[in-house]
Amino acid sequence: MSATIPRFSFCIVLLASLAGCGGSSGGSTGCVSNCGGGGGNPTVVTYTFTGGTPVAVATKIGTGAYTQATLASGKLSVSVPSGTTNYSVAYLCPTIAWYSPPRNEEYVVQASTLDGASFTENCVNPTAPQQGLATLQVNTAAIPGAGDLVISNGCEWQNSFPSTSSISCPMPIGTYDVFVVVFNMDGGNPLAAKILRSQTIPGALNGGNPVVFTASDETVTQTITYNNVSSGATEYLWSVDYFTAGGQEYQLAPAFYSPSMTSYPAMPAGAMQSGDYYTFDVQASSATGGPVGVNLATSSGGPQTITFPATPWTYSGPSPAALPTFNFDYSGFSGMSSVMQEASITWSPGAPPVNTIQITATENYQNGATSLTIPNLSGLTGFLAPAPSGTSVGWLAIIQQGSAFQKNQHNGTVQNVQNSGRYTEP
Repeated sequence: MSATIPRFSFCIVLLASLAGCGGSSGGSTGCVSNCGGGGGNPTVVTYTFTGGTPVAVATKIGTGAYTQATLASGKLSVSVPSGTTNYSVAYLCPTIAWYSPPRNEEYVVQASTLDGASFTENCVNPTAPQQGLATLQVNTAAIPGAGDLVISNGCEWQNSFPSTSSISCPMPIGTYDVFVVVFNMDGGNPLAAKILRSQTIPGALNGGNPVVFTASDETVTQTITYNNVSSGATEYLWSVDYFTAGGQEYQLAPAFYSPSMTSYPAMPAGAMQSGDYYTFDVQASSATGGPVGVNLATSSGGPQTITFPATPWTYSGPSPAALPTFNFDYSGFSGMSSVMQEASITWSPGAPPVNTIQITATENYQNGATSLTIPNLSGLTGFLAPAPSGTSVGWLAIIQQGSAFQKNQHNGTVQNVQNSGRYTEP
């Protein structure tokens, strides 16, 4: 089974060390680096990297030390000896030079052989995609109130866009699905949408044929119902995204603050194909603790029900340190399965790029433990050095519960509680 260890952050990007050989249910005790256990065959766990290729990779088995690792055709194979369950994968993605400001992103995944044998991790491609010219003829005359027109991955026309027009615009070179979306005059509400599947850029979209919108292409307003909104909650931060089976994404409703978003624009029925799905990212603040949130993936474009965690999480943050320890002492998910803990620190050394280190630990790895420490990998080639003394560091801590390892199945709900803040590096 292949899965993606999700990285949740309501700061919106987006976008993922092992200690304790017996740190998961069913594990043994007393082993150190390269512990063998019963002399049986090792378990091989494979990590496949997409997007950019990591510039540094390391692994750790049991209570051993982190050691440098190498990729083969974009894949990392982790051999976990018999009698050991826990392992770590750490990797530094290439600098994303085309972000503003540029970013360095380092990830540490703490997992167990009980979590599965195949995973996919993603690094943002370090170079901006090359552009090619796409052409398209569009007719929006049948859509009442049509004003703006947006073509995903490339073009937007506002207000004065004529109902019938020939368009040419630069888009990333490649073959992929393209969204053509009609908005109202102020651009805040998608009125109609079409998906042009497997379009090749550069070239004429839709085979050179006009894209003619009709009433059947109009979006459908669907309701959202919220449960477990805690006392004192004041706002929701949410976005609705639509993904095609081909892997392309379009944000139907942007992330923004609102006290009562009770509906969303669903895609027209004729646009949806097998393998397409929606994601809903929703957050409610609380006067009694940190924000609570829900990540919902569903193939249904009908009415949605969002059930928040019943109990917010109060946490003032880690003690200031170069590589802090986070305390995930929270009882709201007690007795539930598929609980993951995630922490990250972000800082700027005074000039770009911005640096982020994120650590994620699975329930099987933690085996009831409630703390995570960001490891020091700076002694290995290529990894980030800790922030220097006096640096302002932003931190984020998230506990999530749900079908975390099944997010790529496009149906499931992950609840989360979180806290964030800043400290000054000692």
